[in-house]
Amino acid sequence: MEIKSSALHSPYIIDGVRQSVTPVQILAGVSAYPIESSSDAELPPMVDETPDVDPAPVALDPRKVEKYLASMQKTAREIPMAFAGAYTRSRIACTLIDCIWKMGHFRIGDLCLDAQWRWNNLKLGNAAGFYRSVEAVGEMLDGLDIRLRNFDISVTDTPCEMRLGADVRTGDFEEDLIEQPYTTASPHIGAAGIPGSFLPDEQSWIIYIPFDSSAYRLGGSLLAQALGINPPLEPQPIDTDYFIDCYEVVRELVEDGIVLSGATVGEGGLLSALKGMGSPRAGAVLDLSDLKRACSDTDLTSILFAEVPGVVIQIRDIDFDYIDAELLLQDVAFYPLGHPVMNGGAVRVKSSAKTGIQNILESLVQRQGGEGED
Repeated sequence: MEIKSSALHSPYIIDGVRQSVTPVQILAGVSAYPIESSSDAELPPMVDETPDVDPAPVALDPRKVEKYLASMQKTAREIPMAFAGAYTRSRIACTLIDCIWKMGHFRIGDLCLDAQWRWNNLKLGNAAGFYRSVEAVGEMLDGLDIRLRNFDISVTDTPCEMRLGADVRTGDFEEDLIEQPYTTASPHIGAAGIPGSFLPDEQSWIIYIPFDSSAYRLGGSLLAQALGINPPLEPQPIDTDYFIDCYEVVRELVEDGIVLSGATVGEGGLLSALKGMGSPRAGAVLDLSDLKRACSDTDLTSILFAEVPGVVIQIRDIDFDYIDAELLLQDVAFYPLGHPVMNGGAVRVKSSAKTGIQNILESLVQRQGGEGED
């Protein structure tokens, strides 16, 4: 593995604090292969600071969600340097979730990650952002017990980029990595996958499953970038144990053929994922009242646009009780949002005063079509 930049080997001083390890030492701890780290004693330290954020809370108007969505769709994603660690954790989570929709036979422990950074350290905050990004890779992969197969960094005078890829690990990993939890015998992964658009089945259910229990925060989100705001609160570190629980149960549902369609919730948040699942064949009218109630005082705009990793899945009505039992058994939170509708592909969301139980009961009554009446 050729290392192209001394940025990996240099010691770092961030916000006046000398970091205990170098980036290459962090990556060596989660690499699938041995990495020789050159001595950093002769390299000058990288001195930088974390960019400031606006401490004032940001108030957004839930009546403008369509306008906010349109603004995001015109915005090219940039790495938020003040929240580079949280951004990296989210990107890792979404890269792994993207694999869920593929055919094959694997679990999360069978996957490995490739990472590539194109980084410009000339701007204040960028070197600190790179270190926090590498630090996030090390912490998250260690928590998930998966390994980094390849990594690379190149110095550039263009905006910073980070690219991630995931694949099933091969048999040439080190011997001590063969026996790992959450692995399968003879894992394989295919290219074809689950449809990403709603299927035209008006009795089927659309379910949202966040893969983390953290608060819905807009710091570092695509919406914040599109609006030119800098909310002070970033997403909290991802609970890797809970992420694994969510991943495994959804992956089994996909492999068992229970999931009809599915999408990753990540960049742009829940609303972007839902809108992306609409097609000329089917749209949806969805109720987020249970989700909003579970989030207590969180405003609807944050719920729709915060980039909490997760999935939206469509399942048959006949499988709802099975899904309910499986997710409750695994202690995984989920939110039935509603059903597809044949409306030309439009996806609309609302937050009513009714509970999810009320909506489910009304749906059952409507489907019975008056059976049992005189």
